[in-house]
Amino acid sequence: MQGRGGKFLSFEERASHNQWLDLLRTLAIVLVLLRHASGIAISGLPDGLARNIFRNGWVGVDLFFVLAGYLIAGGLMRKFAKGESLFPVSYFKDRILRIVPAYYAVLGLCSAGFFPGFAIRSDDLFQSLIAHLLFLQDYTGSDINVVFWTLGVEEKFYLVAPLLVWALFKPKTLQACAALGIAVLLVSPLGRGMAFEMLGRSIQYNEFFVLMRSPFHMSLEGFVIGIMVAILHARGVVFPRPAALAGLWASGGLLALWLGSHQFYAEISRFDAWLLPTLLAVLFGFMVFCAASLSDQKLGFTPFFRVNARLSYALYLVHYPLLPLAFAIGYERHPLIFWASYFLFTYTAALMVHFGIEKPFLTLKDRLNERALAVPRKPIEPVLS
Repeated sequence: MQGRGGKFLSFEERASHNQWLDLLRTLAIVLVLLRHASGIAISGLPDGLARNIFRNGWVGVDLFFVLAGYLIAGGLMRKFAKGESLFPVSYFKDRILRIVPAYYAVLGLCSAGFFPGFAIRSDDLFQSLIAHLLFLQDYTGSDINVVFWTLGVEEKFYLVAPLLVWALFKPKTLQACAALGIAVLLVSPLGRGMAFEMLGRSIQYNEFFVLMRSPFHMSLEGFVIGIMVAILHARGVVFPRPAALAGLWASGGLLALWLGSHQFYAEISRFDAWLLPTLLAVLFGFMVFCAASLSDQKLGFTPFFRVNARLSYALYLVHYPLLPLAFAIGYERHPLIFWASYFLFTYTAALMVHFGIEKPFLTLKDRLNERALAVPRKPIEPVLS
């Protein structure tokens, strides 16, 4: 029993797992954590490169979208190759067990006022709660915990992903696949751009977020690019190892310079509405493509990246409502006390959510999948041939 308990309370290494994707997932969650804390008055950040990088950390969400598109597409193509239907039951079961329990738990804690000092902005909590339970908050307003808007976006992507992956992979040539992918990708920038032009006036970020950033159909390009990267990888298109390493570090450096050069969305321009999210998704898609090409390349500090990658979902769920508590402790003391309290509370809560809620359901998911593998299936022509 001790052996089983020790394995459960661990972040065991998985066979054939790409450690470079853990690096990117760690980058994504760290950027998001820095973004929200940097807006606190006591953060102590001087104007300059570091402050801009911290404030622009919201781009970590776009990296998460690309990673989600890549990983979901890879899993679906493997299921299709094993003969599962266009809408495999096991896929939806996996998504529910992976996403819903931890999300509902933190949603309930936020709604019940569990987090000290954290105020819900909703005028009608019952109505907002229903919308959040149905994952509609990307359209109705994420007014219980603002970061939950991405859960509304991702759940809708999970619903359409099987059909989208099948449609993009079905063309026999990469040219036809790319043409269809670009057509789907253009839905979001065209939607944002046309909405911006129809307003006919300048807007602030808060209005831009509600109208053109949060809704699902305005946030598709990251998922589509992730799917395209997965299709390229499945068709054997990869970078040689030296080129992938050089490309990953070069794109990471470019990202740091870009984030640090100015504060994105300080003022909303046509470029911001039409192209900025799309260009970020392309950059992140290139980074994921490089990381996917390094699947057999060792990476240093793998335990650090593995732990942060496994905790990333729980960290994302709990970090924002813990900011008021960290502020209350650090206020009138020192910025370092604020930052230390923030990370201590966030990681402690994330560990509790991960091992108390998330991992039991992930274990159940794995057991159900193991049982399903024991049931023989009628083979069909592989999708990945």
